[in-house]
Amino acid sequence: MAKRPFRLVIAVATLSAVVTVLFTVLSAVRFAYRGPSMHVAVETTASVVALLAAYLVFWRLRRHGRASDLALFGALVVLGSTNLLFSAVPAALEHATEKFPTWTQAGGRLLGATALVVAAFAPDTRLRAPARASRAVLVSAAAALALLAAAVALLRPWLPQAIDPGLSPEASGRPRIVGHPLILVLQALATLLYAAAAAGFARTARRRADELMGWFAVASTLGAFARVNYFLFPSLYSDWVYTGDLFRLGFFVVLLIGALREIQSHQGELVEAAELRERRRVARALHDGLAHELTFVVTQSRRLAAGPVDGLALRHLTAAAERALDESRDAIAALGRPVDEPLGAVVAQAALDVAARFDVEVRLDVADSGEADPETREALVRIVREALTNAARHGAAGAVEVELRRADALRLRIVDDGVGFERDARRGRGFGLTSMRERAEAAGGTLQIASRPGEGTQIEVVLP
Repeated sequence: MAKRPFRLVIAVATLSAVVTVLFTVLSAVRFAYRGPSMHVAVETTASVVALLAAYLVFWRLRRHGRASDLALFGALVVLGSTNLLFSAVPAALEHATEKFPTWTQAGGRLLGATALVVAAFAPDTRLRAPARASRAVLVSAAAALALLAAAVALLRPWLPQAIDPGLSPEASGRPRIVGHPLILVLQALATLLYAAAAAGFARTARRRADELMGWFAVASTLGAFARVNYFLFPSLYSDWVYTGDLFRLGFFVVLLIGALREIQSHQGELVEAAELRERRRVARALHDGLAHELTFVVTQSRRLAAGPVDGLALRHLTAAAERALDESRDAIAALGRPVDEPLGAVVAQAALDVAARFDVEVRLDVADSGEADPETREALVRIVREALTNAARHGAAGAVEVELRRADALRLRIVDDGVGFERDARRGRGFGLTSMRERAEAAGGTLQIASRPGEGTQIEVVLP
């Protein structure tokens, strides 16, 4: 779609021209259906699709901030609102052929077609405040439609009837050009606008490799041929459903397909971005933890190999190897963990894994802890694993209590019944405590440690 938009537009235009000629010239394939309720269905569908597409383009505008998306958002809002207020509602109330809905539809749709041309040729300028600009466009669109409605209401006594409501497309001559001259002029002008929009969207689709713009190019082509058929017989302003209505319905169906494809593409981008963030997070964790520990192990091993055996160096080497092993287990657990797993379940599993390894009893209270972003969740998991490992390995703890609560802040509390320690005599705990504090601060929180010899240790993390 995005690679060859001009070829597709030309193919759709050729097919539409053939269909138009066949329906115009051959009575055997002529289509005409008298059905006011069918008009209600068509107009309602058109309104819903146009407003849905406007909502989608609004989020594109928020992501990319392009001026062209702003103009496209305005065009879809005008088209959807015109269909809903001036066509679907009057058709449902059986007033579709009266002067007010006829001329408000004509004016609103011409305004929407003009906005489509602006969107098709608008530059890729980045807006400083896309949300504010979109609100301004909404207000402007509402004001323009309100002024149009007021003008038509004031001029209604002097406005002509667009088409005789009782005139059938089957009873008209060939070609069936039976509308009021002003309506015919508006339809011809709208044809040129939609054709220009199709060319502009195709150019943008090829330049940006933007699939959605390709769908808009195809839709605008169908919109142009809808106006050609309305020129031949303006069924838009009668109780008849004719070929113009079919082409216009095709316009909105193509918009719907384009919107669904854009949503699918955006979901794929979100998945890829999430996977990339997770890979970077794991890589950063391996670099900051496992790689440093292995570097220390290699350095100390070389020193020991080159000189006499040093008991203190051996203990440091063993501690570094144990920390590297813990880091590798953390990385493996993180890679195998579902990304949507609840925070409480993740923290509980991390605590149970360490407790099982060191044969420590663990008591869990992690209910109602809510959700957290991946970075915060990983920080809490690492802190829990480090705290339990320290409690078992250095504190000789037999039981550990892990509590996770969310109220004014997210609070993690870990209490063990180990031997405790003096704050100025941490022995092998120093690196682990420093690592936990740095993880808490990196997540935007604080970590407090309370411990005395013989009274165990309490660690509390508070994340706003």
